[in-house]
Amino acid sequence: MNLSVHSHSVKGLLKGMLNSWRLFVATFVVLTLILEAGTYVYSRRGVATNTYSATSKVLLTPNNKKTLDGGSLQLYLNTEKAMIGSESFANYVSKQVTAKEKFSKSEVTNYQIESENGTSILSITATANSAQKAKQISNFVLEVVANASSEQLQGGNATVVETAETAKVLGGQSNRKLYVVAGLMAVILSFMVLFIRVYFDNRIYDFEIVKIAFPTAVFYEPADENEFKKNIARIFKGIKQNENTVKTDITIFDGFSKIMGLLNVEGTTNVYSNQKLAMPEGMTQMSLDSLYEQHDANLNVIDATEKVAMGLSETQILVFNENDCTKKQVLKVLQELKQISNLKLVVIGLK
Repeated sequence: MNLSVHSHSVKGLLKGMLNSWRLFVATFVVLTLILEAGTYVYSRRGVATNTYSATSKVLLTPNNKKTLDGGSLQLYLNTEKAMIGSESFANYVSKQVTAKEKFSKSEVTNYQIESENGTSILSITATANSAQKAKQISNFVLEVVANASSEQLQGGNATVVETAETAKVLGGQSNRKLYVVAGLMAVILSFMVLFIRVYFDNRIYDFEIVKIAFPTAVFYEPADENEFKKNIARIFKGIKQNENTVKTDITIFDGFSKIMGLLNVEGTTNVYSNQKLAMPEGMTQMSLDSLYEQHDANLNVIDATEKVAMGLSETQILVFNENDCTKKQVLKVLQELKQISNLKLVVIGLK
């Protein structure tokens, strides 16, 4: 695996997103307020309106002086339906609109004529952007048909059967749906912001990334301070068994002063740190700038909490905090380790 600042495992991404839940909540709240406010303004402007329909009914009867059989009666009704539903009759209806009406001449033509199966009744269904207006238009057209001339009715009569008293919602975007959509968008966008934040985060959320970056290293992951001390003692014991003179560097990347208190070392030890530390007997503190000067010591303890600094001993012990380890640290370490031949590498990941 070629480590980069964008290297992730699925586990690491999920852990990073879980650890950043506060960012998700904050982003969700802000986006919800913005989107819901936009939805409110959008709906108040009347863009998100419903379409309503209302239906009235009229009974058509032919001239009483004529006796019509079934076929002739049906022909009469079909003809009247076509005439009343024609564009010319719609224009005639629009001309009847006066200033007292609460709809325009163009709106009054938004109606359809349908026949009730097996009857002489025609239904007049009007549509409008409000329930009240749809009922008014339907009833207005009904009145015009009922008062139509004998010529328009082919000598027949039109009788009001039912006025439009109720209206139906045909469709359109309801405000409730818009608010739901706005909420869903806020959730999706919040997850996107969270994912992008974690993806470009320099921190390593899954320590397996470090293990893959150092495939030849010996790894320890102590659960507590006592186990850490045991791991250190075991490491030094192994080094002594294999070498006459211990030449080892311990590089600490987080919690330097605390980890220093856990080290129980033997022999001469140089501590390279710019922090003000109380040195126990046998340890000598030096500045980080003097790290590459000639100093005789069996062990070098290096403070890499501020910047990555490493010695050149063949045995390297790297101490990371699993929750604060960064990809830039690991990349820098990989670069530094290339300068060391016959490298023996130990990595300790503190929880």
